[in-house]
Amino acid sequence: MVCGRVCPRCGVEDAVPVVQGLPDAALAAAADRGLVVLAGCMVVEDRGAFHCRACSYEWGSVDDPTTDEQHLADLLGVPYDDVVRAIGTGWRRVGADLADVTWFLSGEPTQVAVGVAAGMLTLAPVSAVDDLSAAWEAGRSFTRDDVLCSPEWLAEAAEEFARARRRTFRWCGRCRRPFAPEDFAGYRGTCVPCAERTGRAR
Repeated sequence: MVCGRVCPRCGVEDAVPVVQGLPDAALAAAADRGLVVLAGCMVVEDRGAFHCRACSYEWGSVDDPTTDEQHLADLLGVPYDDVVRAIGTGWRRVGADLADVTWFLSGEPTQVAVGVAAGMLTLAPVSAVDDLSAAWEAGRSFTRDDVLCSPEWLAEAAEEFARARRRTFRWCGRCRRPFAPEDFAGYRGTCVPCAERTGRAR
């Protein structure tokens, strides 16, 4: 399922990507599980990038914003393309705090937080989001005009927070993927999911 892709026809959030070209074994297995739709080897220019599993409607392109990304742009009152230029893509909403700041996270594992309130945008380190009330103070604030006129300032701040977060990541010796410290079972040298799988296997 493609998170955040709501079908414009039926309104259900249950979309999978449409993949064109010759599939490899992993892609064929994903199609068998209903995780992708294979569109064949003939590239069709106007075919949609997403397929709704509820009503079979296909729409959009991979560059379209998710529902959460569009919500972020709407809160700031700027076009989505300006948000992408300033702070990139991949934002997912995590909720609002008591001060009515709406928070979004980006990166996999999560690397940067963005809080939006009253036309202001604050980039914050992810660790600060554990305490949403303190995150606004721990970050750097920008105005809507900064997003439109000085996107490089935001891009630089976002990259600084992301780089600091990535320095804390550890690699799991089993699945060979990076994990944030809170998702790592350090005493076993593995990530929490691998440690749990190992524990269940015993």
